[in-house]
Amino acid sequence: MTRTRTSVVLIALLVVSATTAGVTGAAMTSAKSTSQAQDQGLDEVPADSGEVFWQGQFLRFTAGEGNTSEVWSIRRVQNGQVGELATEVLLGGNGTAVFATSNLDGRYVVVDENGQPVVIQDGNVVGVGSVGEASFEIAQQSLNATFGDTVVQNDDSPESQTDLRVQSNRAGYGLTLLSEQLSASQLADVFQSVEVRDGSAVVTRNVSGDDVLDANFTGVEPGTYNVTLITDDGTARAETAITVVEPVDGTASLSNRTVTEQRGDVARFNVTFDGADRATVTIGSRQVGYLSRFTVVDANGDGVATVALDTFRAGIAPNGTGVSVVGEDELTDFQMVTDPTPGRLDAATYPVEVFVGATRSDVGSIRVTERSTQGIQIWTAPDRANVGSAAQIAEVATQNQTVANQDWAIVQVQASGLYSYVQNISDLNNETTGLSMNLTRVGEINQPAQDVPLEEARLIVDESGNQFFLVLDSNTLEANRTYRANFTISAANPYVSAGNQTSLVANFTVVERDLSFDRPIEVPSASGATISGTSTAAPGTELTLEVANTDQNPFLKRQTVTISEGGTWEATFDFSDVPAGTNFTVSTNDPESNATGVVVGGGAAEAQATTTTTTEAEEETTPVGEETTEATGETDAATGGDETTTEAGGATGAETETPAAEGDTTTTTTEETTVEASAPAPGFGPVSALAGLVALLAGGAFVARRR
Repeated sequence: MTRTRTSVVLIALLVVSATTAGVTGAAMTSAKSTSQAQDQGLDEVPADSGEVFWQGQFLRFTAGEGNTSEVWSIRRVQNGQVGELATEVLLGGNGTAVFATSNLDGRYVVVDENGQPVVIQDGNVVGVGSVGEASFEIAQQSLNATFGDTVVQNDDSPESQTDLRVQSNRAGYGLTLLSEQLSASQLADVFQSVEVRDGSAVVTRNVSGDDVLDANFTGVEPGTYNVTLITDDGTARAETAITVVEPVDGTASLSNRTVTEQRGDVARFNVTFDGADRATVTIGSRQVGYLSRFTVVDANGDGVATVALDTFRAGIAPNGTGVSVVGEDELTDFQMVTDPTPGRLDAATYPVEVFVGATRSDVGSIRVTERSTQGIQIWTAPDRANVGSAAQIAEVATQNQTVANQDWAIVQVQASGLYSYVQNISDLNNETTGLSMNLTRVGEINQPAQDVPLEEARLIVDESGNQFFLVLDSNTLEANRTYRANFTISAANPYVSAGNQTSLVANFTVVERDLSFDRPIEVPSASGATISGTSTAAPGTELTLEVANTDQNPFLKRQTVTISEGGTWEATFDFSDVPAGTNFTVSTNDPESNATGVVVGGGAAEAQATTTTTTEAEEETTPVGEETTEATGETDAATGGDETTTEAGGATGAETETPAAEGDTTTTTTEETTVEASAPAPGFGPVSALAGLVALLAGGAFVARRR
């Protein structure tokens, strides 16, 4: 019996102990929160129905001793009614509780143990009321701070003075200043309205919604200083920075004050130094949500430094400086004055300022616009051409969807906003940036499509031209097959909105490399004789033609010609030393081809030579008769004193009755008529006519006698 009674007592003690421990633990938690607030210098604020409090404050209320150890709650007001639970509190001695507001935002009520909203006045519960009567608001305080000047001097001059501008949606609050680089006493020396209290630099007056704290940095060591502002009740904080420099001589300017670049590209501008070797540069402003500050040093002493702003990386946390200096010059003391940007830099105009010492030396701007995707084209270039840059491609390439085997096949993609993150072939296929580039051999009957590895190509990036090129040696591709180039930028790209994916497609065909001659190959025995033809090789390809004969009249002639944009070519030779009727072989090595031809003395080739000569003579204002005679002399030499031609010149009217020599044409008859008109044939005149008449009469008498 005693043993049983003892057990009951022990159980009761354990229950009481557990209950007390729970209550004590909750009370200790509340006390701990209060202690932390006090340790941080954060005062408890009496709660009050109908008032506005600031997120981060600790609110206190008292419900009276009769409610000690009760658990009350703070609940959100939703649609004018008591809503979801925000937090619970345990009422300690005298029925007092303290709760934090760091996670609260909106309208709230304190609800008693019976679930009724209570009305609080100056921290004391005065009774139960409606939600409207009992509620209070927790608002988030905004706090921004910026120095009026980003750079100041440390001498005793007006350039050492500036102000710290504070903006907030709250009025009548206290501020404490902190800095990793400046002690509390140094901050008190710089700011006129600050003094040291309990080791902290505290503003000596309440701060209004928009306020100014005067500052003077005379005697402060050169450097960049971060200053943090914290409200006395811990509801908000802000950070800003300022650069202190020594007075210096010289100036620095921007050689290109306005720079325009697309989102995703790199904007560059030049800082030119005159009597100085360093300058402080700022890009952006608080108004556009991005502001960076850094020092540019002319390390190589050439008087110019090029600054590059990578619009893809700038402002992105944690290492998104996005600013660099090109070449041997240096960039130091980089600082993001504003918070990191939530995404890539937006399209906007970003101010640029240059300071030498504390003096603003020049201003400019970077205009960042939206990116775009324009088009895709196919080009070809001779296999021996240098295509290592966009400028070289522009000099030698021809737009063509047919590419001869061995020549360069060039895919041009015109698109901006890529060149911060597209530098290598591998960058063209990246899920993060939403890029896809592929080359496919188009499928045919019973022949599936086949991807061509892009490693076979060379990437040429032309950032200034907003384009890139894929250069392929067509020897790596199959002849007589069609290929498709496809470039896609999807909504995974940070600059492409959902549903605005863009794909560019272009086809080209690889053909055999060949050359053909215009037939028949007949050239006059004269200068200016032409041999022509066509080729599938890229326009601009140089051809070396050899014309040779190894028989009785051996000769070797060589000419270099260039294939035109239409794929045609023409070579000019001097055959004036080659007799008519001579056969020859004409050949090329690349593309390899050959054919036979013949030197002719008359016909179409001779007429072409005469017509050309006459035209040239007219242009030189040489008398027509003289030029025609000379041309005819060449014709006589070419025909080798043809017997038919000689007879045609020895009797009037013989032109229409004498059979044409082999290969002669109407043009030959015309030439003979021209000769007669310019120089009558010898053996004609009055005496000759009389002799002819006598002979005719004698012949008639002879015939009569025979009869």
